[in-house]
Amino acid sequence: MSFNIRYLKGKQALSLESAVRSCAQNGDERSKEFIYKNCYGYVRAITMRYVKNEYDAEELTNESFIRAFGKVGTFSSGDAGERFEKSFRAWLARIAVNISIDFLRAQKQFVPLDEINEGEIQQQSVAVSGDLHVEDIMKLLAQLPEIQRAIFNLYEVEGYSHEEVSVLLAIPESTSRTYLTRAKKKLRQLYLASTNITAGF
Repeated sequence: MSFNIRYLKGKQALSLESAVRSCAQNGDERSKEFIYKNCYGYVRAITMRYVKNEYDAEELTNESFIRAFGKVGTFSSGDAGERFEKSFRAWLARIAVNISIDFLRAQKQFVPLDEINEGEIQQQSVAVSGDLHVEDIMKLLAQLPEIQRAIFNLYEVEGYSHEEVSVLLAIPESTSRTYLTRAKKKLRQLYLASTNITAGF
């Protein structure tokens, strides 16, 4: 999909880059509308990875845009064109992730944590089947417990480190590693079950 989406604003073609710059400079409402329409699906896909309820995802998506528009003046990028737009989307994604995590923490989805034994902490590498594609993972993620799904998303999808995850979720770094292990193992079990494959774990 090309990031160079344009539409006419009067006689001037508007790109995501020009809309962001215009919004940052003067809070132009038509630029905000363009950004919202251009990035809505992208942001909603992020919030849907963290919450199961579509109404909650919709609320988190809209809140993400409200916060982004309030902070757009702080976004800066020396890039132009597609690189600028990718950079902006990454910035927007961070906002959506943080809002989703704040929501889950407010709902106390992570308390109490399951008991973790010392042996499990040492087992940090559980491979997910190589046949498991992104689309499959997204469908199976909804079946994971909230904390496992959040950590898997943060670490494997969003690219946060375990140290960053521990700060975001207010949990020990070792707990982040352990729950990632559990999430991968559970995803593998769910995948094998969905394809009627039996294997020892």
